[in-house]
Order: sequence, then structure tokens, then C-alpha cells
Amino acid sequence: MAENAGQNNDAAVEARDGEDTEIRDTDIVFDCPHCGKSQVIDYRGAGLQIDCTQCGETVLVPIPEGMELNDLDLDPGEILKQLFATRRNFQKAELQIAALKARLVQLQETLGVMQEVVAEGIAGR
Repeated sequence: MAENAGQNNDAAVEARDGEDTEIRDTDIVFDCPHCGKSQVIDYRGAGLQIDCTQCGETVLVPIPEGMELNDLDLDPGEILKQLFATRRNFQKAELQIAALKARLVQLQETLGVMQEVVAEGIAGR
């Protein structure tokens, strides 16, 4: 299952720098096999592939002894709630992207006008 877990973007299971982070009893602490940097991640990150906070290499989060991935399974109702929340967030993000694209077009048009004014000013000297 760990091979199929892929990258995880959930802030709750995002890797943190092990040196400057408050470590909870439920956190998994491990060293990056590439650079040796200490990593800390919430227990729900067990078995996931993450990017090292130091070197950026992909690292497999170890599964603590005595823990099984089935321990992390959510009930179907919770999964459905998360799915709906993800869809709402996605829709909001799409609206924000559209608004930012429209603003970018406005700014590009303004820049074009400003460049013309500057060019005319330079040519009129």
C-alpha cells in the first residue's frame, strides 16, 4: 500500500523539520536516508511518500513498530465528508484562479498602456 500512497498534501500529515518542531507523542520521527535530516510527521503519514524538508528527495515514511496501516482507515462517513470538503475547496480554488487570471489580464493591459506612454515620452524628447 505504501507504494501506491503517493504524495500527500494534507497539512495534517506534512513533514516538519525535526529540529525546530514541537514533537507530539503520536508523531513519527525519522531521518532522511538521503541527507540524514531529522523529519517529523503526524502518525497519519505512516507509509506515505513525502519530500524531505532539507534535500527535497522523496522519502518513504516508516510505519512504527506495532502499527498497521489499517489502523489509519476512516469510516465511510468520514471519507465522504472529506470528499465533499475537498470538492468545495477545489471549486473555491477554481474561482480564485479565474479571478486571478482576470486580474492578470487587467495588469498586462495597464502595463501595455504604461509602456506606450513611456515610449511616447522618450520619443518626444
